[in-house]
Amino acid sequence: MSDETSHTPIEAIEALESGAFRVGQVMRRLLAEHPGLPVFYFRPSVHVTAWLDDEPAETTLALQFSARTVDGVRAWAAALDVAAATEIKNWGVAGNPRALSESAEVTTTADGVQLVITGTRALSAEEAAAWHAEQDQAAEAAPQGGGQ
Repeated sequence: MSDETSHTPIEAIEALESGAFRVGQVMRRLLAEHPGLPVFYFRPSVHVTAWLDDEPAETTLALQFSARTVDGVRAWAAALDVAAATEIKNWGVAGNPRALSESAEVTTTADGVQLVITGTRALSAEEAAAWHAEQDQAAEAAPQGGGQ
């Protein structure tokens, strides 16, 4: 290993600028191709690794955005031809410890940029009650561990 590195700080800046431009282009393309789909906020991300001697630079490009709702995430999933993962979460609040929300997420890649699209919705009291009843029923039906 030599005392001199083959990379310069300017190269890191160029990688950062190039990555930021590419992330912007992907977002522009997505908005142009899917003008009716929801985007509540977005967070572009470009990460350039530190270079050590002759090791190549690694640039990670990501774009996280919220479609705000679960239906919005499902619409993006359909448009991008990928599956949306959903999960029911307990977000109990004062006065209603059994309150639930459904969250949805799509994770995919577009032109080398990782996309993460998220959205949530609160379950109605009726939906939450039905979900809790289903969980309670499943717990009762599960074999009880233990004795021999």
